[in-house]
Amino acid sequence: MAYTIIRSDGSLLTTIQDGTINTTSTSLGLPGRNYSGYGQTLDTNFVRLTESYASTTPPTNPLKGQLWFNTTSSTLCVCPADGETIANNWLILTSTSVSGNATLANLNVTGNILTNNISVTNSILGDTISVRLATVSANLTAANANISAGTFGAIKTTSITTGDPTTAGQMTGTWTMFGNSSGNGVVMSTGNIAFSPNSVYGIKCDKYMYANGVSFNPAGTYNNIDVFDYLTGGNSVSRFNGNITPTKVTTTELAGGGNISGIWQLSAGARFQATYADLAERFEADSIYDAGTVVELGGVNEITAVVDELSDSVFGVVSKTAAFTMNGAAGDDSTHPAIAISGRVQVKVTGKVKKGDRLVSAGNGIARAAKQGEVTAFNSIGRSLTNKTTDGLGEVLAIVIIK
Repeated sequence: MAYTIIRSDGSLLTTIQDGTINTTSTSLGLPGRNYSGYGQTLDTNFVRLTESYASTTPPTNPLKGQLWFNTTSSTLCVCPADGETIANNWLILTSTSVSGNATLANLNVTGNILTNNISVTNSILGDTISVRLATVSANLTAANANISAGTFGAIKTTSITTGDPTTAGQMTGTWTMFGNSSGNGVVMSTGNIAFSPNSVYGIKCDKYMYANGVSFNPAGTYNNIDVFDYLTGGNSVSRFNGNITPTKVTTTELAGGGNISGIWQLSAGARFQATYADLAERFEADSIYDAGTVVELGGVNEITAVVDELSDSVFGVVSKTAAFTMNGAAGDDSTHPAIAISGRVQVKVTGKVKKGDRLVSAGNGIARAAKQGEVTAFNSIGRSLTNKTTDGLGEVLAIVIIK
């Protein structure tokens, strides 16, 4: 009469005929009625069950829930599904040595976990974990909880997030940061280091450095005990009342320049010095004019290139290197060129010019050296400061003034 083998859940595993042995349904040998050598088979089964199939590989034909002791890692494993023979897919139940692993799926801890070392490959969800050293290779979520490293412990991670950008976190106690290979301890990618309003605390350090790591000493005398007020005019202070004595102020770029607001006064003995030497003012032009073009009042807008030879309407010369520009906000060089009304400036001329020659209009926005008897108080543009030895078109440096 055949044996019918029923599993723990009530389902049929297999049927064993008389005089046979089943070695394919499980890892055991299941003898039928009147099978020769059944005693050896039963003893072998007892041994394998006792040692939990201790081997370097899982047993063949395993059943879900079957135990296997992995002699390679010294861990006891549980088969997750019938017929699973891939070792990495078995669940690691416990460890018998300090180097073993334990895989327990989701572990909910209501008390404390006290240990020397915890290595986690998925996530830790819980209340309080007190350890000497915890290694988390995935996620550690500690909402409304505490992470304590103990008296001599350490927490090592590449990222600590308190939630979303609107969720604030707190750090309490005294912390020492050693930084990375570049020496940076804290790098702010977004946000600022801020202090609570009316806080009596601030940033205290014994060493200041530029961005390139070079040290500098900010020691000095300040007129205001509140540095914020002193530098920015806070606490209802309408403007900066202190003294600045730098040797050089440089804007971010020469073309961009900077802005000075308010009314400023030069004290006795103080003066401005400029690289260039003409005083200019911006006027609206009817076209775009190159530097050195001689202009007159008129045209569609305020100025146009001088039209006639020996014109009495000459007004000034287009300058691109003015030492001081008035009416500067009126426009740019394309719409409101700076017109030199006094000082040194390059002037477009035709023909030969000697140093000291008086310049008059040659028409078409160009000047020339005046001939004897041509100069009047109205047509003189200025006097050349350089020589021009060619007959064609060129430039000379001249001293000009509006009549």
